[in-house]
Amino acid sequence: MTVTDIETLVECRMAAMEERALAKQIDRLSQIGAPRGVGSQAMELAGDRHTNNAQAAQLHKLDGLIDKLERQREENIGIIERAESVIVRIKDRRARVIIRYYYVEGQSDYEIARDMDMSPQWVQKQRNRILENFRRG
Repeated sequence: MTVTDIETLVECRMAAMEERALAKQIDRLSQIGAPRGVGSQAMELAGDRHTNNAQAAQLHKLDGLIDKLERQREENIGIIERAESVIVRIKDRRARVIIRYYYVEGQSDYEIARDMDMSPQWVQKQRNRILENFRRG
């Protein structure tokens, strides 16, 4: 693995983290601002224009974030393909999984450890060892 390969993985991780952040914003916004059945109907009937305008603004913001996330995912396809071309050269299957989860999926060491039933410290140590081995050639 070359310096360029590592830069490709880092670029992929940054893209994955941006994508995850957008997805969290969308999730948070959709939970706090979604119309809630009869309650929102009652506000409309009562003529609460301020609340309706606020909900409309929130829905507009939500639509914008969803569009941004879709564009981000489209842009990330090439980055992910380049990262996968680096990852596929890793011989050890478990090492490939760790690197893929961390750099392509944007998962933390804790999340990877949970999925693999390992400790976060072990995952971090393995990830650093894998990269160090690649730097050496």
